[in-house]
Amino acid sequence: MNKLDVIKAIEAHHWDYEEEWIPSYIETIEEEGVKATKNPKMHNVLSNKVVELSIEGSHLMQEQWDKIKKFYGDVPFSLWLEASDSERFTPILEKDGYSVTDRYDGVAYFLDQYSGEPLINKNINYIEVKSDEDIRSLVEVSSLIWNYPEEQQESIFNQRKSYIDSPYRNGGYILALKDSLPVAYSNYRYSSDGNIMFMNGSGVLAEFRHQGIYSDMVSFRLGHARLKGALLATCQARQGHSAPVLRKLGFQKYSTYDYWVYTG
Repeated sequence: MNKLDVIKAIEAHHWDYEEEWIPSYIETIEEEGVKATKNPKMHNVLSNKVVELSIEGSHLMQEQWDKIKKFYGDVPFSLWLEASDSERFTPILEKDGYSVTDRYDGVAYFLDQYSGEPLINKNINYIEVKSDEDIRSLVEVSSLIWNYPEEQQESIFNQRKSYIDSPYRNGGYILALKDSLPVAYSNYRYSSDGNIMFMNGSGVLAEFRHQGIYSDMVSFRLGHARLKGALLATCQARQGHSAPVLRKLGFQKYSTYDYWVYTG
């Protein structure tokens, strides 16, 4: 794999989903230079996102941006833009009240390097989410970490259950439990060809951070991917948070992305 192949693998986690599982109500834009997903049942910026906006030319750029705003209507959304695309669109986005609130490094790890690292926390139990009880714990801990509104939690539960129960799924969720209570979670998904593991979400409750739990969940998933025969693990990792941890664990940086949301 050359650098461009790796970058494509990093970015593919936004759109390489199991087609059989995608709900019929999900709407998308998939055009040259524009990719966007809309979930009208989930009014949060993590579920609705523009993942490519690489049109050039001021007239076309404004035209595509107007099309995106019309596509989402009153549904809040975010944009995950590669750094050079983000720079070109900055004047248009800022004029409409959008700001960069985070930056992410596109990182990857070749799994033939993985030798099986021992877990750091012996008092934490890491499990694959399977039962309804596990899913409730997953929703509970992720809602605390990301401040999901209470009224959305049942929808999140149903969405997670639908995925975990699906015979078509290529991924799953990991829970970290201390004394049977959830303290962290992570998730993963494999590419349609099985060669790439997308590590596309995780979080640790504030009071349990800086104890190696995040690193353990990375090791857990790398071991899982190695056993599955995947070639590469990828992540879009938040700068100053997960990115430096992943770099210490052997991941290499290949690209950078700006995370845009409406701030008024």
